[in-house]
Amino acid sequence: MAFSIVLLLVFGLGLVWLNIERVDLAYELNKMQRQIDDVETLSAKLEVERNTLITPSRLRGVAREYGLGPARSGQIRRVSQSGTVETSPLLATAEDQDGRIMAKAPAKSAGEASQSKTKGRKAGRKP
Repeated sequence: MAFSIVLLLVFGLGLVWLNIERVDLAYELNKMQRQIDDVETLSAKLEVERNTLITPSRLRGVAREYGLGPARSGQIRRVSQSGTVETSPLLATAEDQDGRIMAKAPAKSAGEASQSKTKGRKAGRKP
């Protein structure tokens, strides 16, 4: 009889302990779910803010505010992995005073520019 009472007491305490653990885990689960919801809300707000900040009209306004504009011919340079500076492979355009495009010519790379300078020197001309 005493053994069955002890067994019943241990079984009852086990059930109480399991119930307390279940409640604790439920609280933790709710807390984590709230954190996930907060992070998702923040992520959505940040995405809206990012999309607002990168709109072309806003970027044009900020660029104008800082005195920036489109790159002119010869302003874009590429640095290769070896460290040499090359001009952009894009076409260089020559514009008249009204801003109209007069002619298009391929931009010279750094190698081509240095070759033309050395050819000029060999012929006795100054670069």
